[in-house]
Amino acid sequence: MVIGLTGGIGCGKSAAAAFFAEAGCRIIDTDQLAREVLNSPACIEKLVRRWGRDCLGSDGLPMRPWIASKVFADEDERLFLESVTHPEVTRMRKEATRDSAVNYVVEIPLLFEKKLAADFDLIVCVAASDTVRLGRLRTRGLSDDDIHRRIKSQLTLVEKVRLSDVVIWNDGSLEFLHAQVGSVIQDYARA
Repeated sequence: MVIGLTGGIGCGKSAAAAFFAEAGCRIIDTDQLAREVLNSPACIEKLVRRWGRDCLGSDGLPMRPWIASKVFADEDERLFLESVTHPEVTRMRKEATRDSAVNYVVEIPLLFEKKLAADFDLIVCVAASDTVRLGRLRTRGLSDDDIHRRIKSQLTLVEKVRLSDVVIWNDGSLEFLHAQVGSVIQDYARA
């Protein structure tokens, strides 16, 4: 089974993914795949061609904060970056989820935005209230302007909830989140 794990920024997808891993699921983190693609020579060449060497750090690798400020301020730049990274991330994700005997959980924030629902057997959305989300994102060091731009770049959380097969509510304790993940595993995962 391949479960798509999505939700809004700051909802706790990674915390939920850790509990799925604890239950024996194999986790595929598309953000991690995107970092690998971003650091590849082919991608770096395209970034430098578009943005110049200012996008690179002293180590010659892309500076993610610099790129984030660029792409979340300008939709054309975000679409450019996605066009460079997403096809390879999709290829890597599909390659990594080939064993039909394994329960996979693919953490994929833009599942609905990129129209990938058909790639998954079950879609689980992790959701949280705006107050909780903002608090979590501020503790990551994001300014309110950064938070607003990132939230605006995604489908609304209400829409993600509506489109998902299962919703996990993550405003409570880690124990409550753990119990909800356990219920999803019990109800849907292959034994």
